[in-house]
Amino acid sequence: MNHYLFYVLNVILFSLPLALFEISLEKAHGWGGGLSKDKWFGKSSIKGTFADKVITMITGFESPLNYHLIIMFIFCSVFVLEFIFGSRNIFLIAACLIGANFFADLFWFSFNWYFHSMKELLKGPNGSIYWHKKWVKIGKESYIPATYPLWFFSSIVLLLLSQIKF
Repeated sequence: MNHYLFYVLNVILFSLPLALFEISLEKAHGWGGGLSKDKWFGKSSIKGTFADKVITMITGFESPLNYHLIIMFIFCSVFVLEFIFGSRNIFLIAACLIGANFFADLFWFSFNWYFHSMKELLKGPNGSIYWHKKWVKIGKESYIPATYPLWFFSSIVLLLLSQIKF
C-alpha cells in the first residue's frame, strides 16, 4: 500500500473515532472533566512523578489521568501491532501515531457539539482550555497549542522519511 494512503487511513481511522469517543465521554468539560474524580479512571496515579514530568514535557498537556494512560496504551499497542504484522517501516508508523494524536486533539475541538470548543481553543491562554500549557500566537488575538505545529510537522517529516529506502 502507498505510504501516503496508509498514513491518511491510519490518521482518519484512529483520530476521528477517538475524538468522537472522548467528546461523548467528556462532553463540554475536556481533559476528563466529565469523569468522576472519585473513580480510579478519573484520577492521576502518576501526578508529580518523573513519568508525569516527562509526559507533560513531551505533550504540553496537564498531567494525564488514568483514563488517558489506558487510552494511550491501547492506542500505542495498535501501532506496535501494525508495525509487527503490517508495515515494517518505523518512520511510517511513528508518523501515523503522531499524526493520529494531533488530529484526534484537533478533531475534539473541531467537532465537539457540547460547547464552542474551537472558539475557546483559539483564545489560547485567555480561554477555558486549561489542559494545554503552552501556546503560540497566530493572530492578533488567536492562539494554537504550541504542540500543534511540532506534532504536525514531525508527522510530515516522518512520513517523508518513510519514503526513503534504507
